[in-house]
This record gives sequence, structure tokens and C-alpha cells, in this order.
Amino acid sequence: MYNSYIKFIPVWFDSMGAKSTCTLVTTPDTSLIIDPGAAIMHKTFPISEFAKSDYLNQAKESVMKASKYAEHVVISHYHYDHLMVDDNSRYLYQGKNLWVKDPNQWINYSQWERARKFLKWLGKIEKYQIQYTKPKKTSFKDPFDELETLKNKNYRDQQANEDFILKGSKWFSKLSSQWSKTNWINVKSDAVNFADGSGFQKGDTKVRFSEPLFHGVEYSKTGWLISTIVEYRDTKLLYTSDLQGPIIEDYAQWIINENPDILILDGPATYLLGYMLSNTDLKRSVDNAVDIIKNCDLDIMIYDHHLLRDSSYKEHTSSVWEAAKKREVQILTAAEYNGDIPVLEKNT
Repeated sequence: MYNSYIKFIPVWFDSMGAKSTCTLVTTPDTSLIIDPGAAIMHKTFPISEFAKSDYLNQAKESVMKASKYAEHVVISHYHYDHLMVDDNSRYLYQGKNLWVKDPNQWINYSQWERARKFLKWLGKIEKYQIQYTKPKKTSFKDPFDELETLKNKNYRDQQANEDFILKGSKWFSKLSSQWSKTNWINVKSDAVNFADGSGFQKGDTKVRFSEPLFHGVEYSKTGWLISTIVEYRDTKLLYTSDLQGPIIEDYAQWIINENPDILILDGPATYLLGYMLSNTDLKRSVDNAVDIIKNCDLDIMIYDHHLLRDSSYKEHTSSVWEAAKKREVQILTAAEYNGDIPVLEKNT
């Protein structure tokens, strides 16, 4: 089993009945709560609307309780199942060190606005001074150019692939133009840190945050996020947030290179199969998760979030569970890790 000096609690995940990946991580030196948010399940989730509301209320209450034990708060991106912004949640952030996704770059249109709403709201609560300054960067390299493994693979016919890349590149160029021309927001406080590519150390504990990563597939219109790595001596926990599998091969290789003992991995959004998730990208996601299991020295893997919105989740990802069994890697949903069964299985 993994070293008990790094302890984690899946505070709330989709397998427990509301959208969330809130996780409390503690070491002998410090503690952090990652993505303290929750959102109600989608319309097609097979439980009543009353039950969905009840689970959401339970989720928010659990997040608030868990936050009392955290010294640091991490926000990987600005979707509302990953943070809370209301009067009741103000206590979640008070007196904490915040490590948040950079609101000024590597961020899509909707999260650009949400980030500013959050930071201005936070500034009023904590009396932080909010500043608007000229952009620190005026040019941005297309992120597709950094995906060396993906560029050498061909998941579409040549013309479709060229069209996909051209369309994505145009979208990125237009989006990055906003980053380079619109005033950036900054918080004048040592307690608020834009976390992308940074980290901190306390005692024997090292916490690192990834550079911005696509939320799902390459050129995903849902934007970017940061993942979190917590190390205590020779033990490592890696929390991925919303990589959805991961779908992108370079991100799978990054996880393999990190070689965590504990992996909190969000699975593919199979409930959107045929709509926002193609069969090709589902296969990529599953194949990448299998590669991670085969090539990492994992002790335990939490496999949850988007995946647990679909009652056929194990059918769609069967090879992942089989690979874990062969490698004797403990793979669990968050509900199972907490000694329960997924809400989906209670209602099917």
C-alpha cells in the first residue's frame, strides 16, 4: 500500500451523486483542499430532481466541513463543479493560501469572466486590493506545437486532420488575442497565487502545479486547467482534474514520467458519447489510461468524475479495470474508496 504519510480523502465526487472532484490531501507538514466545488447532476442522470438537489446540498456541506482542515486551497479551473462563489462559501477561503489557475492566459472566454467574478468577490471578502494592468505577454505559441506525441499520430484522414488543426489554430489565435490586448487582473496579496507551473515547499512536502493543460481533447473549447502533484519524501500523489482520461497522449506520458503512487484520474465523459465525445477519443482515453496503469508503479487509482455520470461506465472502460487487475493496482471510484457504492449503482 501507499505510504500513509500522504493521506487523502475524496470529499465529494460524481460517484457520490453531485458533480465534483473535491479532494483533501494531508501530509505531516501541511494540508490542501483541491477544487472545492460542486454542481448538480445533468438532466439525464437517472435519479429524481429532488435527489439531485439533496446530493448537491450534501456535497456543498461536505466541502465546507473539509475546508476547515486545509491550509491551502487549490482551484484548477473556473468551472462551478470545481469552486464555489456564494455568501455561504466565503468561509471556505478565509485565512487560506490560495493557488488558483491563472485568470489572464491559457483560459477560454467563459472562464475569463468567471475568474474575474471570483477574484473580485474574493477581494471584497478578504479586503484584497484588485488591480488591472497591461498584459504581461503579447504573443502566445500555439499549444498544439507542444504535443509532440500527438503530432506523430493520425486519428483522422489527412484532410479532416488538416481542417481540425486549422480550425483549432484560428480559434486559439483569436482567443490569445484577447489575452494580449485586454487588461489583466491581479490580486495584491501574498495569500493569492496564480499557480500555473509554480509550487511551494513546506518541510518535507513539495507541492507542484502543472503548466496549463487542455480540458479534454486538443483545442478543447472548454479551455485549460492545472493538475496538482503532492510529494512527501519518496511518495507522490497526482491529481489530474479534468483531463478526461487523459485523451491526449502527451499528457498520459507526462503522468507516466511523474510515476505517482496515488493517482486521482478523471475518466472520459461517456455520457456525452456521440455528442461531445467521439468513439475515437473514447478509445484514446481508455488506451492512455491502460498505458498509465501498465507503466506506472501505482498503488491506488481513483477513477471517477465525468465517467460516473453514465451507468455503462465500466462497460465503456472495461480494459482499464482489467489492466489494473492484472497489474494488481487498486482501482476504485471515490464512493468505493469511502466505503460506499456509486449512486448510479444504487439506482440501476
